[in-house]
Amino acid sequence: MENLFTVRDMQVQPRGRCILSVPQLDLPANQHISIIGPNGAGKSTLLRALLGLHGAGVWLRGKSVDSYLKRGQIAWVGQHGQYNLPLTVTEYVQLGCYSHGGWFKKALVSTTKLQHLLDVFDLRTLAQQRIGSLSGGEQQRANVVRALLQNAPVLLLDEPCNHLDIRHQHRLMHYLCENHDNFSVVMVLHDLTMAANHSDFIVLMNEGQIVASGTPQDVMRSELLSEVYQWPIRRIEEDGKLFFRMVHHPVHSVVA
Repeated sequence: MENLFTVRDMQVQPRGRCILSVPQLDLPANQHISIIGPNGAGKSTLLRALLGLHGAGVWLRGKSVDSYLKRGQIAWVGQHGQYNLPLTVTEYVQLGCYSHGGWFKKALVSTTKLQHLLDVFDLRTLAQQRIGSLSGGEQQRANVVRALLQNAPVLLLDEPCNHLDIRHQHRLMHYLCENHDNFSVVMVLHDLTMAANHSDFIVLMNEGQIVASGTPQDVMRSELLSEVYQWPIRRIEEDGKLFFRMVHHPVHSVVA
């Protein structure tokens, strides 16, 4: 299987403290990949490392990540967008069209696609409002549309469901699944059920290290998740889908 990202001997040590240590990680191409783990596990640090922000040790399809960034072939949605710009929602999302060659070279994006994405993410009625006047969830949806308008073959999404209500969370996941053949996705998710049922490949992290990687069925086992999250987690399989429920008492040691 072809690799999308290849990571080797990746170390991130700000001020001498190691927050990410990945000797080896291969992320498969043409799949939707979710990075999961407790707070402080290093999920967002790993995602930023895939952008080449933490130095050497990462390749995209065997080549330098920089070469893909310069051609606008990686789209990014972070946890904190830049919403203090004097732009309408339409103008803000169209920033994704400038990714292929800088501010003065705008890629052609059909009005049909723009309007379709505004409709999918319930932004049509807000299109002429200032981006800074929107709620956190509305801004996040605009941030997602901006990334999708980039037409990049790789999407990196850091907690894309942040601030979204349950309807828009599932609408986003449904859109990504519907367009599975158009791009590869690597995203950080907190909702275990959502990660299990909308991903082909899972990376489980804890304390800056990769605990396990593979299919949701293989990685998202109750005993392993309970150990990593330090709380008992029950896995339920129903109609071919996986569901996860937190048990209502803490655990100090987990028996497999």
